[in-house]
Amino acid sequence: MKKITTFLTATLTCTSAFCQKADSVFVSIGQDTGSLETQRFADRYAEVFGTYEPSRWLFKLDATSLVPAFILVPNESNTNFEETGLRLDAEYKISRDLSLNVSYGLGFSGDGNVIRFRDFSLDAHHFRVEPRWYYNMSRRIREGRSANNFSGNYFGIEFAQTTRIGASADFEYRTATVRYGIQRRLFRYGYFDMSYGLGMRATPQTAYHQGSTQLFGDARLGIGLALAAPKSTRTKKFDQCDVLQCFREESRMWKIDLFNLFRIVRTGFVEGSLRTAVEQKIGGSPFSVEAQLQMDGSYLDQPALITHSLGTGGHLQSRYYYNLKRRIARGKSGNNLSGGYVAWQADWHQSHTTYKGLNVDGVKTKQTETYTQMHTGPLLGIQYRIFEKGFIDFNLGAAMGTEKTSFKGTIHPFGDLIYLTSALRIGVAF
Repeated sequence: MKKITTFLTATLTCTSAFCQKADSVFVSIGQDTGSLETQRFADRYAEVFGTYEPSRWLFKLDATSLVPAFILVPNESNTNFEETGLRLDAEYKISRDLSLNVSYGLGFSGDGNVIRFRDFSLDAHHFRVEPRWYYNMSRRIREGRSANNFSGNYFGIEFAQTTRIGASADFEYRTATVRYGIQRRLFRYGYFDMSYGLGMRATPQTAYHQGSTQLFGDARLGIGLALAAPKSTRTKKFDQCDVLQCFREESRMWKIDLFNLFRIVRTGFVEGSLRTAVEQKIGGSPFSVEAQLQMDGSYLDQPALITHSLGTGGHLQSRYYYNLKRRIARGKSGNNLSGGYVAWQADWHQSHTTYKGLNVDGVKTKQTETYTQMHTGPLLGIQYRIFEKGFIDFNLGAAMGTEKTSFKGTIHPFGDLIYLTSALRIGVAF
């Protein structure tokens, strides 16, 4: 910074004749040096997701895994029992771009494609080690858009071991999976981690199971509590409305679920579900009605048998957002379709499955099965907008119903089957 000092002297008059001088002006020019510090302009995105929070450790408790059968829904096949239970993670930052995530979980399972209360049991330990590469972290740090932390997009290679206990102790497997994920801190004590993986599952041969190696793919979502080290130093306080669009006025929401759209269960087994829904408020009240239509498909290729299935279904829900009026009165929400709710749901589903293979005599055969289900029951759930075009909706409850199959000619009377149900949808909304 330039510094200019000017000295002006007035006319000096001396009593002595020899001291009298003319006016004089003196000018001095100098220059000082200093450092220019990088300026950060924090926005709401940065504050909500902790972009400028440096972290070396991140300890995570996955709340979604605490809910039994969080993706088990009647009428859907399920192979993700190992994701249901309790999961604890610890992630350590090795460098700006690399981290190591380790995980331990307890797994629960059920019988068939639904979990009945009498069949629910603890049956597995899960151990996972996953090196992660936050591929754009260094660039974001150089550009002043992030600190060295865990809020970023990543590629990971996960190695996992599942050890069965109890009645299924002889069935174990190992997996190696390449994953792509998005992880963000949420405010001071939260996080979410969503990833999709494609990998191989190896099952060793035992006295009861033939060894095999299979290709599989899965979607995984973790939302829960997180503690970071060093401790958070945030001074500004932002609330959840910076993400969840609390004050948005909304009477109708169209929703497309992307979380359940497609997955590779294992080698030769793929399935998908396209679900679209619309929810309409009833006037200005906290009540709404949601209608959903879905189309399902699956393909299974196994020795001596090929199975493919197509199905349609839907549900109708009446919802009551029980704390909406109180939040509006306190200035914490607009009149919209976000928040906790209780609901009553009626759903139906029908699938047509074709079996092609060899019978016991080695003769080619083809059989078709029509499977119909109807259920109704109460739900407890929570739904929120995520930024401008996203939504998340999770609910759980109980349902009773009836099912009928033409293949075996069996009918279960209404009320004979009681289910523990839940559903998770994440997608786009408009």
